[in-house]
Amino acid sequence: MPHLYLLSALGQRIDRVPALRRRLWQVEGGILARLWQSLGQGDPDTVSDRGRRLGGLVGPAMRKHRHVLLNLATAFPHWPQRQRERVAAAIWGNMGRVLLEYTCLDRICDPAEGRIRTIDLGGLDLVRRSGRPGIFVAPHLANWNVLPVAATSVGIPLTVVYRRQSNPALEHLMTSWRGALRCGFLEVGEASRGMVRELRAGTSIGLLMDQRNDRGVPVPFFGMPAETTPIPARVAVRLGVPLIPARIERRGGARFVVTVHRPVEPASGLAPGAAALELTARVNALFAGWIAAEPEQWLCVKRRWPWQRVRALDGRKVRKP
Repeated sequence: MPHLYLLSALGQRIDRVPALRRRLWQVEGGILARLWQSLGQGDPDTVSDRGRRLGGLVGPAMRKHRHVLLNLATAFPHWPQRQRERVAAAIWGNMGRVLLEYTCLDRICDPAEGRIRTIDLGGLDLVRRSGRPGIFVAPHLANWNVLPVAATSVGIPLTVVYRRQSNPALEHLMTSWRGALRCGFLEVGEASRGMVRELRAGTSIGLLMDQRNDRGVPVPFFGMPAETTPIPARVAVRLGVPLIPARIERRGGARFVVTVHRPVEPASGLAPGAAALELTARVNALFAGWIAAEPEQWLCVKRRWPWQRVRALDGRKVRKP
């Protein structure tokens, strides 16, 4: 998340020159460290609002802004362009909030602050009563980093699947801040086996699964096939553990509501592979509904659908970003 998309635009070019890559990592780390140090001071609401202003100012000038607009045009084709631009600017504002909120995750997650309210619609209670772990899945909404608090605050051990920052300096900073979440971490490259290992040891899993996964399978999302990871559903079906959707909503400044829903149960009579795909499709449908309700809180700075597929939809002409 904190990776500078401005520098990442150089992509594979810098990967072929290790010395240049290390230098740019130093530049990137220095910029973000100074940014966090200068703007991350004060109460969480003030810090969050600074991030909103920063994101709203810088985001629309980045190349990734075209991806945001393309994703919104695909998900909400009936919207006029002016509305997409307005929501896209708000998305960058929310992203800026999340960026600066890393500096005060310890205060945001402190129960004494009362900044995170958990609503349990059955998923948490099921895991607690049964004594068996579950797989909690969520989209990138509001500040998705607070998802673990819903489980750990009621005594459910949790390991979160995450993507390590390619920049070692940023990864070091992130590791220090992640401690506020009081959960374990599993790098995404180890997810398939690691999830099974953690679940068999009695530890629940938390992960985000709304973004494009190039190794995934096409599953409907806002009515169009989108490459989605089927791994959470496959593991849930294989081990017989509940797949539990959770929704994070921002409720003013750095205050959040985490709603943990009832498990999505696999359909009866289907083979394991088909049951996992059907589960994934229902999770995607839930996510789409939540995003449609508050699109300004959705992180969609990466292409969610292949641009060729979007261009072919209903004969619309969509230029490659």
